[in-house]
Amino acid sequence: MYRYLVILFMLFISGCGGCENVKTIKKIELNPEAKNAEILFSRFDHDLFNADFSNPAEASQQLYHKYGNFFCRFVENDLMLAQCQSDSAGALLIPFIRNRDIVETRKEIERVFTQDKLDELNAELTKSLRRWNHFFPESAIPEVIYYQSAWNNNISCSDSAIGISLDTYLGTDNKVTKQLSPEAFPNYKKQNMDEKYILADAMKGWVAFKFGRYYERKDLLSELIFYGKLMHTAEALAPDIADSTMMSWTSSQLKWAEDHEWTTWKAMANEKVMYQSKGFEIGKWFADGPFTGATGIPQDSPPQLGVWMGWKIVRDYMKVHPELTPALLWDEKDNQKMLAEFKPKH
Repeated sequence: MYRYLVILFMLFISGCGGCENVKTIKKIELNPEAKNAEILFSRFDHDLFNADFSNPAEASQQLYHKYGNFFCRFVENDLMLAQCQSDSAGALLIPFIRNRDIVETRKEIERVFTQDKLDELNAELTKSLRRWNHFFPESAIPEVIYYQSAWNNNISCSDSAIGISLDTYLGTDNKVTKQLSPEAFPNYKKQNMDEKYILADAMKGWVAFKFGRYYERKDLLSELIFYGKLMHTAEALAPDIADSTMMSWTSSQLKWAEDHEWTTWKAMANEKVMYQSKGFEIGKWFADGPFTGATGIPQDSPPQLGVWMGWKIVRDYMKVHPELTPALLWDEKDNQKMLAEFKPKH
């Protein structure tokens, strides 16, 4: 699932680490254009399941005409059926929309995500995407599209849209979530299938999609800085989200990370680790899972400690350079300069 970054990025305020930073971000006064920017919301799931498939090719073309690349990503990447504009695409969608499990999940989506609940979520997404427009005025404001991906993605982004797959946010205790295969969806993944993570996931997913070109797996430090920039930018878009929620952690997992910051830092700070170039070893710090599998980190740790430590590094750097906007932060290429400002807690 895309619980965090596109390509390799798609993996992945309680406590006061970074509180000053968060307060600074909250103080931003949006420019008039951003303050009044219109955010579009669509229900691809409704349009798909209510389409007239008596003429499959015509139904498919109508969906393509309305949703464009998003429809193509759904047909070609999520469901892997056919080319989205092929003659067979519409006919191949019929078994999907009539599948018993998909239909039962559809009912749960309608039950859980009432219009009142979506109105509240839309209001939060509107605030965040207006902040996007403020910080990145030359970039298009994405449309938000709700859909049902059959658990293939939770967030799916294109140049003009953020897709939010509601079937992946029905809740840990929902009967649909409970019935998912434990092999494909172990408990640590099911714990994250909660609506409280939607806003954080959407912002992280969008930032990862837009700034994926900056990703460079040279060594551990490069990844720490990339993920730190990603998390800082997502935080700038949604500054009211608690750190634990932004990390897809529980409050106890956040406390563990804060209590063990110094020992975590010692495990990664020596030269052999910090400048490690083996992708497999680097990935242990950032991979989703029940814990962080890097050498020297105990199994009672939360997952993705590399993301957390990268965020802490960038937070410390931004405290020293409050004049930097999120856009200018991405232009900073000197990783050593950023690392030099990091003050891990003992």
